[in-house]
Amino acid sequence: MVEAILPLLNVPILTPLIIATVLSPLIILAARGLKYPKIVGVYVTAVFAYVLYEALRLVLSGPTFRAAAGQQVLSMISADGITYYFTTIVVGIALASSIYSLAYVKQRVGEFYALLLMMVLGMVGVFFSWDFVTFFVFWELMSITSYLLVAFNYREWEAVESSLKYLVMSSTGSAALLFGLSLLYGLCGTLDFAGLSKLLRSGALTGEVWSTVALVLILGGLGVNIALAPFHYWLPDAHPAAPSPISAMLSGVVIKTGVYAMVRVVTLFYPAELYGWSMPLMLLALLTMTIGNLLASLQSDIKRLLAFSSIANIGYIVFAISLWTPLALAAALLHVLNHALAKGLLFLAAGCMIEEGGSRSLDDLAGIGRRMPISATTYSIGAFSLAGIPGLNCFVSEYAIILAAFRAGQQVGAAIMLINVIIGALYHLRVVQILFLKPETEKSSRGREVSLAMLMPVVSLAALCVVIGVYASPFLATVLRLAS
Repeated sequence: MVEAILPLLNVPILTPLIIATVLSPLIILAARGLKYPKIVGVYVTAVFAYVLYEALRLVLSGPTFRAAAGQQVLSMISADGITYYFTTIVVGIALASSIYSLAYVKQRVGEFYALLLMMVLGMVGVFFSWDFVTFFVFWELMSITSYLLVAFNYREWEAVESSLKYLVMSSTGSAALLFGLSLLYGLCGTLDFAGLSKLLRSGALTGEVWSTVALVLILGGLGVNIALAPFHYWLPDAHPAAPSPISAMLSGVVIKTGVYAMVRVVTLFYPAELYGWSMPLMLLALLTMTIGNLLASLQSDIKRLLAFSSIANIGYIVFAISLWTPLALAAALLHVLNHALAKGLLFLAAGCMIEEGGSRSLDDLAGIGRRMPISATTYSIGAFSLAGIPGLNCFVSEYAIILAAFRAGQQVGAAIMLINVIIGALYHLRVVQILFLKPETEKSSRGREVSLAMLMPVVSLAALCVVIGVYASPFLATVLRLAS
């Protein structure tokens, strides 16, 4: 067992997260002894800041890492450019949420930050896993902590109900994923990525029905995690019920962990030319984006609207993956980043206005932009970004996906996505209109700008949305390098 654990203590990025998680109970005890619980928040924020620095350094330099653990547990840890790319996104949003929570979370601070740290460890562990045993262990760590964070406000029935629904649906997805992996092990005799890739990409199992069944189960299990239609209906309940910084994590990066896994599965094991999954996945993606945007346009709850918008954007990303071209994959990777930034910004900015207005209803928040100009303006930047306004980051990736679709000969799919982008623009612009132009209500008139700790991450994310929108070249170069 010691031989199996030791390699984990020599992994860049993953090692400090593991050590920080192990030490977190001691930090919590010290904070309680000093009667200053925010020490835990400062500690976790410092850990995220250091890990983000390391991830940025590694994604720019492009090194790879590989360390095999003991054969008895069949575990393996590895990293490449895509690993560091996803890690940077996750830890960046986690850092913003952690800083925001220093002022937002007022009760059970130690418990909140310990769960947040473990959830990030689970996601990063998934990115570093190079066999499905290790992958599934970290996947479950991410999932369990996510359930607990959704139910963090457990005295509210909405949080408990939403967490239970999330638990049932996510467990069903995990069961399907595990069953698919068991079939792969029966067919190939290994769950190591290198071994599976060699066997599955050779075409030796192309005509094997159980290989196809395994693919369906794995993609179906991942589809539940990322809220791909028809498995999407848990997300609009779970994400709004969570505290706002956790909503930013769930919609911004947790569902992107499933996208990462899907990218790995289709690029390493199941090439579209051998297994023919491209068209079925494309149809599901088009259905997902359409359902997400149409239902978002009907919402009066600002967080539910943003949750349905996340479903729509997952449709955009999966549509790009289904095109199976280097440009499309690069566009999908870029939209993972852009959506994480914009949606993290939107949930955090919305959390500021909800905190002051005391309501998630757009009717109650009408006119609050005049009382909270920074929060509402930064929210508008995120909304304009997802609306596809040129000069902001999501325009670049949405345009790249549509361009990739045309180049792949999928004009109908490109047209459907373009229509969906227009629908998305309409409801995002409607929210901005309500926040700034509608008459104030009793609740919105009480709004005052929030503390600096909550504004700093919101303004930083808004600035990144602008920077990528006006200077996209280095980001495009990075994702094209990763997709090649």
